[in-house]
Amino acid sequence: MGRLAGFHYRKIIRRLKLLGNTSLLLAAFLSAATTLSAQDWTLQRLFSRPYIWGTWPSQLAWAKHAHTLGFLWNAEGRAFRDLYVYDADRKTLIRLTNLEALKDPFNESEPEKDSRRKNYVPPQIGLASFDLAQDGSKAVLAYRGDLYITSTRTESLKRLTKTKAAESNPQFSPDGTKIAFIQGGQIYALGLDGGALEQRTDIKAPASLVSFHWSPNGKYFSYSVQPRAERTLPLPIYSGQFVAAPPFTRTVAGDVSAAEEWYVVEATGDNLPRSLDAGRGYDSRPMQWSPDSKYLALASQSADYKSQDIHVLDVSTGKSNTVFHQVDDRWVEVSDLGWDPQSKKIWFTNDQSGFKHLYSVGLDGKDTKQITNGAWEIHNDSFSHSPQWVGDYVYYSSTAAGPSERQFYRVKADGSAAPERLSKEEGLHIAWMSEDGQARAILRADMTDPFDLYVNGDRVTKSPLADFHKAPWAATRFLTYPSLRDRKPVAARLLLPPGYDPERAAKKPLPAIVYIHGAGYATSVLKQWGSYQELRFVFNNYLSQEGYVVLEMDYRGSTNYGRDWRSGVYLNMGGPDLEDVLGGVEYLRGLKNIDMARIGIWGWSYGGFMTSMAMFKAPSAFKAGAAFSGVYDWANYNADYTGERLSTPAENPEAYQRSSPIHFSNQLQNRLLLLHGIVDDNVLFQEAVQLSEKLIHEGKQFEEAFYPEENHGYVRDETLQDAFERTARFFDRYLKESR
Repeated sequence: MGRLAGFHYRKIIRRLKLLGNTSLLLAAFLSAATTLSAQDWTLQRLFSRPYIWGTWPSQLAWAKHAHTLGFLWNAEGRAFRDLYVYDADRKTLIRLTNLEALKDPFNESEPEKDSRRKNYVPPQIGLASFDLAQDGSKAVLAYRGDLYITSTRTESLKRLTKTKAAESNPQFSPDGTKIAFIQGGQIYALGLDGGALEQRTDIKAPASLVSFHWSPNGKYFSYSVQPRAERTLPLPIYSGQFVAAPPFTRTVAGDVSAAEEWYVVEATGDNLPRSLDAGRGYDSRPMQWSPDSKYLALASQSADYKSQDIHVLDVSTGKSNTVFHQVDDRWVEVSDLGWDPQSKKIWFTNDQSGFKHLYSVGLDGKDTKQITNGAWEIHNDSFSHSPQWVGDYVYYSSTAAGPSERQFYRVKADGSAAPERLSKEEGLHIAWMSEDGQARAILRADMTDPFDLYVNGDRVTKSPLADFHKAPWAATRFLTYPSLRDRKPVAARLLLPPGYDPERAAKKPLPAIVYIHGAGYATSVLKQWGSYQELRFVFNNYLSQEGYVVLEMDYRGSTNYGRDWRSGVYLNMGGPDLEDVLGGVEYLRGLKNIDMARIGIWGWSYGGFMTSMAMFKAPSAFKAGAAFSGVYDWANYNADYTGERLSTPAENPEAYQRSSPIHFSNQLQNRLLLLHGIVDDNVLFQEAVQLSEKLIHEGKQFEEAFYPEENHGYVRDETLQDAFERTARFFDRYLKESR
């Protein structure tokens, strides 16, 4: 292990003065008097739960008519999230569930039943969702396929069901007297006062229920149906007593999904469901009820991904009116949408101006108005929340302060005044307003702290453990550099090793590692501790402490930089985006203190794809690359992702050919490490197998590590420790020891 360099306050001040007025930000918390010892700064310590950065709150939701906020959290930093509520009027926090220790042999999972697989059961993540009664008095939730209810005033959890058939997605009726839920692919309603259990749908196979929602007046359910089954594939599992291959739903490039169908059914009684005429919609967002329960709003994408429609459906007639239509010659992003309080207008987001902004439109499709504008975006992603129309204002988070931040704003719904910034501190702010606009909950993160919850300015949670602020998190420099493709600016950041100054020449130039974020459309260059994915961010910090300069960037395809940037990989993934990455290599060359013969690259998922593409198409640029869970032949991947970016293999085989690394593997010159989970149901294990076989056939030298019980994102501590240790030593061998 490299020696751990302690951060001393006076040294930090001296470095800041030397660097002058730059965008250098320090992730080491200055108030900490000591750092972790060298013995503690190890991958085993960093990736052993409880993680020192904690587990931040998630799934925030206000009760509709109360200042009661529910959220999921683990205060000790473990993976299991329980349900908490915060009363904003009383300023009290209550933990409502404590389910981690619950043993339920009746509903054991298949791995728990297997004599061998039970030794490798992943850490349980706890609750995934819940619902609050509108008056804030009680909460309902599903756990391990059964329903529970509790008061929000005390921990008084009561089990409602104990069945082999799993119940899910429980929702209170607006008056709080009933709970609706899904069981066996049907909607059921259960009276809490001893009333009858009613089955409200009778959906016949091969059709399947997608989602459902109560109407605000409690009289109806709206729901959507997938009319036919999609492709299923086997998922081989090798670690049990016997090899099994259970089927799972998974499309592949070129598959065409059936258009969803939409219905309304009365919440009680004998009347049959009524079909809603909303045209043929794909990749639709859930329908949104108008507050007066007379209408539903729906946004859906066309089968070829190049257009979308926003419909308003009249519940009484089932007829719809198209209030907005958009066409994009690449692909459209389906709009986020909602209602005004009077049920007269719809708000929606759209990037037809070049950047995703806020619009409103009347129920007749007239009076369309753009409410916000500028070279920034309002984007519903992992670091923001859907806009909310409350009173005369629409509240939202946006990148108006820069794509590396999410600040919270409100704007007059009629667009008559400029937006007003409500958050002050630099960083990320994800906000939820109460229905009356009097209470505000914000998840806030900055360069020294992960996300935590604040309500009306008061801190409610403290997620990081005591050791977090003692850790020597790397100093960070934000920057832009020109892409090799067209000289357009690429947003990026450096993680700096101890004592390293990018503006000074060095007697001994340092090695560097380029990190490629996943998803393709994600955003990684953020003024926040943890970045796009905290486990990978921590590993990058470890590499920095080991003496590597780490560069990451938001290459073409990343969101929040406008329509042209997010769709810039159309028909050529691993083309323009790779040139953006290679522009980063040239930026490193220009620093004059980087050893350009010792450059590595790594990434996960889309980052794994890009790593392999870089190693094959720019074989002299990188000495070593580690590809985690990458796509190597896009013809194997799911239909929606590939259809948007590459059309179909039948329509455009050339796009698949030039975008798939497996067709360029014979150009590999340097060292490649492949890592993949065998039970990955997103990027299938076949990707690693097919590329491995081709590399063997071509006589190429490479390394690989496969994890039998891991899916796409590894979750077991021992797997993360092994994978990151293996990768760190791989880089050390070829970027350090080779000198």
